[in-house]
Amino acid sequence: GTNSTGLEVNTSPRFNTWRTATLGIHKGVDAYRNALEAARIKIGDASNELLGRPAFRYVTSKTEVELALVSALELGVYTESSLSDVYRLAKSFGLTLCPGEVGPQLRLDYRDQPVGEVLDIAMEPVATYYGDLERLSLINFGSGLALIGGDGRSDVSVARTKRFVFALPAGRGLE
Repeated sequence: GTNSTGLEVNTSPRFNTWRTATLGIHKGVDAYRNALEAARIKIGDASNELLGRPAFRYVTSKTEVELALVSALELGVYTESSLSDVYRLAKSFGLTLCPGEVGPQLRLDYRDQPVGEVLDIAMEPVATYYGDLERLSLINFGSGLALIGGDGRSDVSVARTKRFVFALPAGRGLE
């Protein structure tokens, strides 16, 4: 349709659902740590700390979140940009930040991650005990699957090749 300026507006969803994560299966930090350990998934020190921070929220009832896999380049980053710019661009396409819990749940779900792939969870960063802002990433470096922390400062530089997991708005309706 057209908007008030008479310009064409792209109302079709630009990004499709890559996967759906069901949050709330595991209740809280200990349940996730146990599930990750049972699955023989490595947890980095920073990500392990994030999962236990008071600011890291867990849902109280089962919640489905549709996820999109998006590179910085697909959002319009042609060389590199700041994390805050990447998030701002994503919002302009109707994408939203993931609840932090997507990190450990997706790590448990996504067992067939290709070797060498790194996926950053687009999320509000969480401060560690020492005040460092961190976010979560899923990696497979060939020595097994891992959930690691990453620099979550808004001005951290993001290469155009970096790939993010964003949430799609709930109930957006499929065409």
